[in-house]
Amino acid sequence: MTRRFVVGFFSVLFLAALLAGCSSARKSRGPGNPDPLIKGVVTEEKAALALEMKLTKQFEYLEQNSEKFKSRVVSSPSSDVNYHYKYYDEFPEGIEGLDIEVKALETFSPSYVGNVEYRKIRYQTRYTNSKSRASKDKKFIRDEGVQRETHEFDQGKWSLKSSIFEVRNTSVYGEDRWRATRGRIRRVEEEKPDLFVDRVRNLFGLLD
Repeated sequence: MTRRFVVGFFSVLFLAALLAGCSSARKSRGPGNPDPLIKGVVTEEKAALALEMKLTKQFEYLEQNSEKFKSRVVSSPSSDVNYHYKYYDEFPEGIEGLDIEVKALETFSPSYVGNVEYRKIRYQTRYTNSKSRASKDKKFIRDEGVQRETHEFDQGKWSLKSSIFEVRNTSVYGEDRWRATRGRIRRVEEEKPDLFVDRVRNLFGLLD
């Protein structure tokens, strides 16, 4: 696990870009109260350690509940249609693969920003407008890539503000092994509309 501390001045332009990214923040699966209690005066080192402990707790929760998530149907609205699917994540490098960079801000709130990066493998079924079909679907698509997150420290705890999953390899299961795909694959059970297919391809990993 890599943890870095950087103290420096953040320009107004950077802060504006950071705030604009809040709209892409995803609602993560996680334990009920992952935030550790920070005792005494908050320092940069204590804040960084708290973020590391929070992420460790979330990783452990996801790993312990992966079997349950494999069969849980979730929904993602698109326009006037609700699409249903199943997914679960794996972390090939585990906690040791976390790269955490904490920077102090020259503002009272938030006082710190944390940039996190780690490898992730996501298994997800195709989107469908039928919850019943989603529940029965056992054909997962495998996406391998890098997860990048931005967290802000405010009022004694860290909050996820933006999250992007950069997919680098995609494969499907067939003939007893995972096979890499070439070109675009069908991610929606129903063929139409193509516009939604393209949008899901671009935003995949942000629609938890």
